[in-house]
Amino acid sequence: MKTLQLLATLALLGVSTVVMAEDVTVDEQITAIINATPEERVDLVNDFKVTLSTLSDDERAAAIEQLRSSVEPSADQTNMQTQTQAQMQTRQRSRVNQMEQTESMNTVGSMMQQEVSKQVMQVGGGAPIDTSVMGTHRGGR
Repeated sequence: MKTLQLLATLALLGVSTVVMAEDVTVDEQITAIINATPEERVDLVNDFKVTLSTLSDDERAAAIEQLRSSVEPSADQTNMQTQTQAQMQTRQRSRVNQMEQTESMNTVGSMMQQEVSKQVMQVGGGAPIDTSVMGTHRGGR
């Protein structure tokens, strides 16, 4: 007797689940899939597959296409992402070039300071010159 009651309860539960699943539209299922966490998405996609199995071939193809177009980025989004990445790479290259130029200028400036210091010492001009201020401009002097 208890086995019969258990089977009847399970059958009712199964029927109510199928009826409730049919009440949810394909649009609602797709929206739920898009907004779900990765863990929830697995169960929702499995439910969507069950719904697909009840549809006609044409309805099934339309539902699958609707899901794909909702989940996959559009061509415009892909182009915008590509352009943004290209702009970032251009900025990075520009920064690297600026850093290399600055480093090169610092190296040349240092070499010039050393050369001037050597020449002053060779001429015998007494105290060494403070080369840290060389290259600065002081108004009209």
